Amino acid sequence: MEDYSVNNKNKVKEVLEKDGFIVIKNGIPLKEIELIQQYASDYLNVNRSEKEILLAMENLENLNKKAFFEFCTEMANIPPVLKIALNDKLFDLAKYILGINEIYLTDWGVFFNKQSVKRLQYDWHQEKAYFPNAEQVITVWFPWLTNVSEKNGTMIMAKGGNKKIFNAERIPQKNGLTQMRIKDIDLSAYEKKHCELNLGDFVIFDLYSPHRTGFNSTGIPRTTMLFRYTDKVGKFNHGWVKSS
Repeated sequence: MEDYSVNNKNKVKEVLEKDGFIVIKNGIPLKEIELIQQYASDYLNVNRSEKEILLAMENLENLNKKAFFEFCTEMANIPPVLKIALNDKLFDLAKYILGINEIYLTDWGVFFNKQSVKRLQYDWHQEKAYFPNAEQVITVWFPWLTNVSEKNGTMIMAKGGNKKIFNAERIPQKNGLTQMRIKDIDLSAYEKKHCELNLGDFVIFDLYSPHRTGFNSTGIPRTTMLFRYTDKVGKFNHGWVKSS
C-alpha cells in the first residue's frame, strides 16, 4: 500500500475523490495518543493501561448507558483531540479538500465495538444520510487505545462507492444508533477494504463514502475516535432530525 502524507494535498484529494477514503500513516503524534489515554484513565478512575481502560468502558456501558454516552462525547472534546484536529497541516488539508477557508469542527465522538453490543454497531451507510443538507463533510477516524484490524472489527469501506447517493432505510434503535442502512446488495459491486490502522494512523473519508462497523472476532472490545470538518451548512443547518 502506498504511503500518503498530509503534506501532499493534491494526492490526498485525488485519492479521496477516487476511492472515497484514504489512510494516512503516522499522521498523529503518539504523545497526543498517550494524552488521550491518560484523560480516559482519569475519567474512568483506572490505571493508564489498555486492559483496565477497556474493562472500565465495558462495565460502564453495561451498567449505565447514559453515563457511557457522556464518556464517549466528552472524551472526544478534550485538549489532545482538539490539538490533533487543529493541527496546522491537517486543518489546512481539510480546508483544501472542502475548498473554503472558513471551516468548522463538528460531530466528534468515541466509538466502541464489542460484538455483543449490537446497538453501537453501524450497518452500511453514508454520512450524507445524517447530513442531508450538507455538500461535503470530511471525517477523520483513528484508533486511540489499540491498533485496529479486520480481526478486531475495524471500519470497512466500500471503495469507490462515493460516486452516488444510495437509498437508505431509517432504523431507530432504543438506547442506540439510528441506522440509515444501505442494503448489502446495493454495494455488492464494490471492493470492501478494512481500515488496518496502528496508533498514530488515521483514515479520512468523505460524505458519500459507504462504510460500516466490522465484525470483532477477538472477544475484546476495540475503540476509536472521530471528528469532522465541514462548512457553515454542515455545522448549523445539516438537516438531520433525531429519532424521538
